[in-house]
Amino acid sequence: MIVSFLQWNVLYTEEPDKIIKLLKELKPDIFALQELTANFAIHNGKNVPDTIAKELGYDYYEKLSTGSSNESDEKFGNGIFSRLPIVNKEFQWINEYDPKVEKGYDNEYKAYVEISVRIQDKILTIGTAHMSYTHRFINYPRKRKEADKLLKILKAKRNNYIFSGDLNSRPNSYTVKSISKLLKHVGPKFSEKTWTTKPFSYRGFEETELNWRLDYIFATTDLKIVSSEIVKTDYSDHLPILVKIEVD
Repeated sequence: MIVSFLQWNVLYTEEPDKIIKLLKELKPDIFALQELTANFAIHNGKNVPDTIAKELGYDYYEKLSTGSSNESDEKFGNGIFSRLPIVNKEFQWINEYDPKVEKGYDNEYKAYVEISVRIQDKILTIGTAHMSYTHRFINYPRKRKEADKLLKILKAKRNNYIFSGDLNSRPNSYTVKSISKLLKHVGPKFSEKTWTTKPFSYRGFEETELNWRLDYIFATTDLKIVSSEIVKTDYSDHLPILVKIEVD
């Protein structure tokens, strides 16, 4: 059976209706999204993953948190959605807020989220993560520690497994090189960029062009890749990746 899978950081400020519009056009069987929100004023307090799932008629599993130990009701995180029956759901923290460390994008709760779905007589497992942003995507010690927690999870995956995410890491980074030793990269080639389609500015780092590859899909070697492409869209600041995978 051929399964279509989409990886996409949807940008927490993007209108949910636009996210839903593109998903309706692409019709993936399974998709992993990052920067999902709940209780954000800009979305009138909507639970965005629940809104997406109900509009499309998909089952889903998400892990949203406040990011740090603040008292805000705003929640932010990852989710995986499937039109196929979900038979298992779980998550693990790969980064946790430390009150003794300066607040920043690399000092927040970050979850690895996983589901398993039934495809005829097979079980396909899908994992996703949105790794911490570090200045200019440099692999600082805290980011390496986060990567090592993720790698420990991925080492246990032997077959019928897909992993995707916005890793906030370049292709030549410790994170991506290490994952590539455990799982095969399913494309498109690393030279094709996924970020940014909108201006970005944070602590002196500014980017206005599509110059970076930060988003990836990997799989175990038993899965056959039928096709892969980066989808062009004006929605979000990341471009989605769409693959078709044959599950025997």
